[in-house]
Amino acid sequence: MYILALETTGAHASAAIIDEADHVILKKSEGVLNHLQNLMPMVQELLAENGLKLSDLTAVAASQGPGSFTGIRIGVSSARALAQVLDIKAIAVPTLMTFAYHMPQYTGLICPVFDARRSQVYAGAYRWQDGKIKEAVEGAPYMIEEFLNKVNALGGQRMFFGDGTKAYRDYFDDAELAPKECRLQSADSVARVAKDLFMQGKAVCCEELKPNYMRKAEAERKLEEKRHE
Repeated sequence: MYILALETTGAHASAAIIDEADHVILKKSEGVLNHLQNLMPMVQELLAENGLKLSDLTAVAASQGPGSFTGIRIGVSSARALAQVLDIKAIAVPTLMTFAYHMPQYTGLICPVFDARRSQVYAGAYRWQDGKIKEAVEGAPYMIEEFLNKVNALGGQRMFFGDGTKAYRDYFDDAELAPKECRLQSADSVARVAKDLFMQGKAVCCEELKPNYMRKAEAERKLEEKRHE
């Protein structure tokens, strides 16, 4: 079994493959927001360097969002196309949840925070319990202060991830931040979530793989506002 995982929701695209023994191989792009140009060549390199072919893949997973709207579209569209051409299953992976797999030994709250502009974030809080991920704060759009109040109300140890920790750094002066090497999105964690979902029977056909933007794009909101003026 080989599952290909695509991560394009952040600034740096990455791809990973996980096998039945939980062995993960990862390739990351050093470029910023060059997903459309680099994603598929990176996948081809990942396969070639490890003696694999597209036909060896059992399923393909995409980090479905939230995150960069353009990045999400690229990752989901690429995964759908591969699943359709190869006639294999697709797996939709919630991006915020993947951060729990960045640090599976951490016993406190794992809190990914993505910058959504205008003091807004996409965020959630997760913890490991009995070998499973538990959602302590629902992954959703929040005002930054609203989210932090929810996390603080839970008490205990917590660690923050994501580009929101930089965009709203004043709110995180005294907070425990994840190490830089695992603070942002990465396809190796997407692959681990994908395998768990696959084993739970949650793979779908390519048409059912959908993005999760969590809110409408700015252009869509402005268009709707004009229609109602």
